[in-house]
Amino acid sequence: MGETITKRQRQAQVTKRILFDSAISLFKEKGYDSVTVEDIAQRAGTAKGSFYTYFNTKSDIIIEEFRTIDHFYAGWERNLRRYEGAIAKLAAFTRAQMRYVRDKVGLKTLKILYANNIVEPTTEKILIDNSRHLHTLVKEIIEEGQATGEIRTDVGADRLAQLFNRSFRAVFLDWAISNDGFDLVKEGVEFCGVMVLPCLAPRE
Repeated sequence: MGETITKRQRQAQVTKRILFDSAISLFKEKGYDSVTVEDIAQRAGTAKGSFYTYFNTKSDIIIEEFRTIDHFYAGWERNLRRYEGAIAKLAAFTRAQMRYVRDKVGLKTLKILYANNIVEPTTEKILIDNSRHLHTLVKEIIEEGQATGEIRTDVGADRLAQLFNRSFRAVFLDWAISNDGFDLVKEGVEFCGVMVLPCLAPRE
């Protein structure tokens, strides 16, 4: 019994991966709006019903792809040891995050993600999910800064991390609305230095 279930689970993982890869390939070839679930299933060599076994809508594909950003955060985290102090680490992280979204995620995918999280009431709200590695990473840096006196302690680290990440979603949203109308990295770094980091300073 256990062996049969394991084989089924393995096959399910393979099928889901084929559907995912097929969808991403089609999105890049034809554009997200031009791709249908039928197109994805046909490319994957499965029935349309198989798609709905693993994904509720085609936008779920985008959400899953967006989860790869957390892998970037986890991998980049080792770079933090190069920086002295929490403020320097937050500034460096912001620059890396802006570069990654601009160069790897891309404008089209970001627009789809934001639109999906806003329009679809039942979709997973990955953008504001505090269980993501993004939140944990920022929270840990802030906790370090609070311990050394660099960062205010009148507000908890968890709440400060939530507000920190929320503020940068505004930058990403502006970039999407402007249709790449400004340099995301330059504007993001300036926003961090002028608006965000000063707000984390200890209260007098």
